[in-house]
Amino acid sequence: MSPARCSHFALLLGLASLVLGCQKTEEHPPYEAACVKNCAVLPGISLSPGTGNAAGGGGGTPDSDAGTGSLQGHVLLLTDDSFVRAMPYTGEATVTADGATGTPVSGTWNGSDPTALFSLEGIATLATSWVSIKPTLVGGDALPTYEAVQTNRVSNVDLKLVAASTLDGIFSSVSTLRSPDSGQVVLFFQSAGTGAALSGLHVTMPTSQAGIYAVDRGWVLDDGTALTNQSGLVVFGNVEPANSNGTQTVSVARAATATTPATPAGQFTVKVVQGAVTIATVNVQL
Repeated sequence: MSPARCSHFALLLGLASLVLGCQKTEEHPPYEAACVKNCAVLPGISLSPGTGNAAGGGGGTPDSDAGTGSLQGHVLLLTDDSFVRAMPYTGEATVTADGATGTPVSGTWNGSDPTALFSLEGIATLATSWVSIKPTLVGGDALPTYEAVQTNRVSNVDLKLVAASTLDGIFSSVSTLRSPDSGQVVLFFQSAGTGAALSGLHVTMPTSQAGIYAVDRGWVLDDGTALTNQSGLVVFGNVEPANSNGTQTVSVARAATATTPATPAGQFTVKVVQGAVTIATVNVQL
């Protein structure tokens, strides 16, 4: 697994004709080619000491104080199980985010023209918006994907699609099968202070069939003692159908040391959709 990452999703693109960028924090800048290394770190989902933070996205009702914004960018296909490397998605896709009026806002990605951007206007500006990327091709390798985007801070973003073949390889490595009717969740854990990936965390999602942790030479199925490695990467497999809010709760704990017991770090909620993948970066306050 490669630990190098831009906000845990740095994209190492060796493309001669197109350089794609990481998320930008400017208010409404023109879209521009951007970083492949030394990228600015953006905060991810924040932990709550209680039952988890509220999460919008994918057609939910935005917070009453949500403003109105826009979102534009490229759609990429993640190419391996680091969930870091990517290439432009050459198919068509529909991108959808929560609208400021409560009605979802959608735009189209035309993969045959990599210079064209998807564009959404009138979106809700939220701390966590679960933006949906749905490939037009049904049954292809690219799965419908929901990505956590800070639409209150980001107007330019490269959204990522996860491949079924990538997930199947991970499941196979731990002798488990992926259910195409369940939700799958890919999470990166980082320091809230520095943005560095965090090792030594134990993460649980009771509604998932399998917690699969990245290790130095592959993956390991959680037996109750697994910990994040230097990538901070965990995959939750075959997640039960979401609750009435369309979300599920994840709990995070710091591992015990020689002198201290394991310590709860907090909880957060993630969007879960049957037959789709959710991908997000999560802040942990140390």
